[in-house]
Amino acid sequence: MKNKLLLPLILLISQALYSQRVYTLEDDQTYTDSLIQLIKTTRIDSVKGITGFRLADLYRRSKKNELADEQLAIANKIAPKYPFLKDVGVYYNSTKYLSKGDIENFEKQLSLANTTLKKYTTKEAYALRAYIVRNLSIIQQIHNNEKEAMRMLIEEAMPLAKKSGDYEVLSGLYKSVGIIFMNNEEREKADDYLKSAKEYIEKASRSSYTYKETKAEIYIIDAENLCHIGRLTEAKKSLDAAYAILKNYPKSNMNGGYYFSEGYYFYKVKQYENALKSYDKGIANTTLFQDIYSANRLKFAKYPVLKAMNRYEDVKNILVNLIEDKSSFAIDEKRYSLELADAYEKLGDIKNAYKYKSRYIVLSDSLNEEASKDKITALEAKFNKVENEAKIAQLEAQRERDKLIAENNKLYYGLLVAISVVLLLLVIFLWNNSKNQKKIAVEHAKNYAQNLQSLKDQKEIEVMQAMIKGEEEERKRIARDLHDGIGSMLSSLKMRFMKVNSASETVNLNEIESMNTLLNNSITELRQVSYNLIPESLLKLGLEHALSDLCHMLKTDDIHIDFHANNIKEDIPESIQITIYRIVQELLNNALKHSKSSEILVDCSQNQSVFFITIEDNGIGFDLEKMNEFNGQGLKNLKNRVELLNGKIEIDSSHERGTAFNIELSI
Repeated sequence: MKNKLLLPLILLISQALYSQRVYTLEDDQTYTDSLIQLIKTTRIDSVKGITGFRLADLYRRSKKNELADEQLAIANKIAPKYPFLKDVGVYYNSTKYLSKGDIENFEKQLSLANTTLKKYTTKEAYALRAYIVRNLSIIQQIHNNEKEAMRMLIEEAMPLAKKSGDYEVLSGLYKSVGIIFMNNEEREKADDYLKSAKEYIEKASRSSYTYKETKAEIYIIDAENLCHIGRLTEAKKSLDAAYAILKNYPKSNMNGGYYFSEGYYFYKVKQYENALKSYDKGIANTTLFQDIYSANRLKFAKYPVLKAMNRYEDVKNILVNLIEDKSSFAIDEKRYSLELADAYEKLGDIKNAYKYKSRYIVLSDSLNEEASKDKITALEAKFNKVENEAKIAQLEAQRERDKLIAENNKLYYGLLVAISVVLLLLVIFLWNNSKNQKKIAVEHAKNYAQNLQSLKDQKEIEVMQAMIKGEEEERKRIARDLHDGIGSMLSSLKMRFMKVNSASETVNLNEIESMNTLLNNSITELRQVSYNLIPESLLKLGLEHALSDLCHMLKTDDIHIDFHANNIKEDIPESIQITIYRIVQELLNNALKHSKSSEILVDCSQNQSVFFITIEDNGIGFDLEKMNEFNGQGLKNLKNRVELLNGKIEIDSSHERGTAFNIELSI
């Protein structure tokens, strides 16, 4: 979706010298006072006139329209005495149409001002004409004529700005071209022009009262574009350059745009919480200034961040709020509806998912219909003249046609009968064909259902076989533990008892202590085997305590295991608790055996009927492409247990970052 860099018209034609600036640092009072003082003290009418025009625009920017009209009236009285002032006044007086929303007359006055000022070759005239052409270019963008808008900027405005020698004007024009490329998703081309915009603004005069605002906006837009093309280090530098200006103006309405770019940067570097904080700051700023369109843009920017965090309930709330906002454009509402349908689907609300998917389709059809109407209107205008000429020719040929109609009536009737017969036969054929197709479709549906059931049964058999095989391996392991561990210790204990019985009546205390140690070790080993079979804490205290005990039991001096639990319910069925416990146990055993890590993080949480398991280590990792070549049963048993709970597993491993298992289970 194209970013709404071009807002409604009152926001578009802004930030121009001698015209309204919507985004401002709110630091104009000193400049305004200097203009008022100059008007009061100067005795030169021409200076008083041009200063009055500029002061009128400053007042209009601040929505002080009465003061603006008052200064404009004073300047208009002086202007007729001086040809340049009179011609410049055409431009200054055009702004009153913009404030009223009369775009048609505003465009006419801009064109007139540009034509009138062509006779002047001063730098000031070139700079003013460059701004006028820039505003005309923006109007072309509103009319969806971006090709003409681009031509006007490059072929007309930029040469004028270069003649004026005003680098700030030139930087603003390069920024405007960059924005057009951004709106058309041509980000690399936009980068070339924004790079030039940065170069020119650094060369510009810092004495201009609009310099800081122009520079801040260029770097804000540049940061957003650099994030889009993945050059995040450069994007951060542009953000820092903008912040160096804006940090001294915390109440400026330019902060909304800055926080949008900052939030997008944090999203690209996956610092999701910071991204949300930046977007919320931007929303607060734009809401303060009643900038509804920018606020909605910031709200929608939160959507991919929340989606990446799997916070679909928050995603749903944001999109519902945006759709209910009556100021949204139809094309935006269409996008909101599609994403909201996806959010409801993720939340399991199929009814609302279907509702908003249908709404998306209706909006798409409506937009296509409007486009079609525009094309039809253009075609009608194009061919109106041809149709009128055709009517004259029709009247002249009417008499000849009447004769031909009379002669050909018989032929037409015969042809009509033949066509009717053919159509009847065609309908019969299509009806029979439709019946056959329905039968074939029914058979295909049956075959599909049978194949699906067969695959399902086969998968269940495979899972059961794997589980049986795993149980057999577990039995072998338990037998081995009993034989090699407890069995050997009990045999040794038996031999010592026999030795004591056959010895003299005096029993060595060291021998008794040794037998007591063997007996304690046997009991400990037996408890360990029993715990591996089914942990007592799981049955008595629940899953969270059992997992905590497991992590505590397995950690060593060399390996630290950090366990976190969030909202784990106590009403999970016992069989599912055991399966979850075995999954965590298997992953920890694998990490302890193979990862060579020093730290292991275990995070378990529950969200309604979904259970999340995340286990990360800082070990050596392994090659995911060779995972299928592993011979052990561990990962196979793990996958089978996850499949039994209709879950899914994601594995991320590298030699630099270690290994992370992310598991989502349906309980």
